[in-house]
Formats: sequence, structure tokens, C-alpha cells
Amino acid sequence: MNNSGVAYPAAVAVGNSELPARDRILAHAKELIARKGPVATTVRDISEVSGTDVAAVNYYFGSKDALIREALVAVLEPPNKRRSDMLDMARHVYGHMPLPLHVILDALLRPLVESERGADGGRLFVRAEQHLRAVPDSEYTRFVAAHFDSYAQMFIDEIFRALPHLTRPEIVWRYEFARGAALHLLANCDPLSAKLSTLTDGHGMVDLDDDELVLKEILANVMAGIASPPAWRPEQIRKAGV
Repeated sequence: MNNSGVAYPAAVAVGNSELPARDRILAHAKELIARKGPVATTVRDISEVSGTDVAAVNYYFGSKDALIREALVAVLEPPNKRRSDMLDMARHVYGHMPLPLHVILDALLRPLVESERGADGGRLFVRAEQHLRAVPDSEYTRFVAAHFDSYAQMFIDEIFRALPHLTRPEIVWRYEFARGAALHLLANCDPLSAKLSTLTDGHGMVDLDDDELVLKEILANVMAGIASPPAWRPEQIRKAGV
């Protein structure tokens, strides 16, 4: 029972199963922020699709901001945690040796390709990231950066070890190239877009729901780009504040 005296049920029916009301609200919030973005998604949107009322969101989460932040973490953290786990396993295998580049990139990109999909087949991680990039000064974008930038640093460190002939600033650019290219391609695989299939102009396309085929193509492209010769000379790199 909340402060106004309204009691909420412990579970709400979903199809033939029972899902706790809090979990149901969170699940629908994840779908909505991926489709509409965290800024545009309202408490009323969430309450309508979850079959609850506006007061329920405040009862279970305290505020819209608290719910949106928890939903963002629920969407973005599992792939990042899996990335970290894959790097740890690779380090165990290779010991003190630098990890092969293809192993690093597989750990970076496979969890993204295989990330959770929404009810319509779109990848929630990719959709949410697209919205966050569109509003770089949003409090939610800053929250996500603070929460997940440490994962990026792990991969930058490993790529730097694997490609010691490149400067760290150039590694940062190439890491972002790999990540950004993957996000862009996966956004164009989204069933709501079908951009890649449209661009083939009737010449056919691989099964875009086949994660292994999609991953293979992304890896082939980013491997070539990330390992290309240096584009900058060390003396062209300015120190911070200079």
C-alpha cells in the first residue's frame, strides 16, 4: 500500500503467465525508451502499456527519472557485463600476452549483436543508444556515460596492447569507429528500418536475423579499419589543455 492508501497487486497477469507488477512496468519501460527515447517517454506512456496507473510508477520506482535510469541500466548493462566477462576469459587463455585483435573485437561486438530484442525484433540496446546519441547533453546520456565508460576503457587498453604501433588517441578513434559502425549497421538491420534490404534494390540479402552472419560481416569491416596504418604522426597529437 502506498502513502495515499492505494494497494497494488503483487502480480499482474500477462498472457497465460503472471509477472510481478514492478517487473511488468520495467519491461514495458525498456521497450518504450528504446522506441521513443528516454526523454520523450512519459509516465503515462508506461502506465498505459503496462496496464497500471501513473501512481503505480511512483509507488514502485519513486519517480520517472528513477524508472528511466533503471530501465536504461537493464537494457545496457547485460551486454556490457558480457563484454567484460568475455575479455576476462580471453585474458585467462592468453595470460600476459596481448590479446589477438579478432578476440578483442569479438568480445566487443558479439554481445551487441546478440543483445536482447524487443517484441517486434529490434535490438533494445541499439535503439536506446541511437536515442542517447541524438541528445548528447541529456541527463540520461550523461548518466549512461558515467555508468558505462569504464567498459570502454577496458577495450581501449586491450586494443592499445594489441596494436602498440598506434598512439592511444588513435586507438580511441578506432575503438569508436568499430563501435559506431556496428551500431549503425545494426540500426539498419532493425525490422522497423529494413534499410539494408532496401539498398540491395531487389538483389537479395542475407538473413538479418542470423546473428552469426551479421557479426561476421561487421567483424570483417571493422578488422580492416581498426588495423589500418596510422593516420597521424605522434607530433600531431596535442596534450590536453594545450
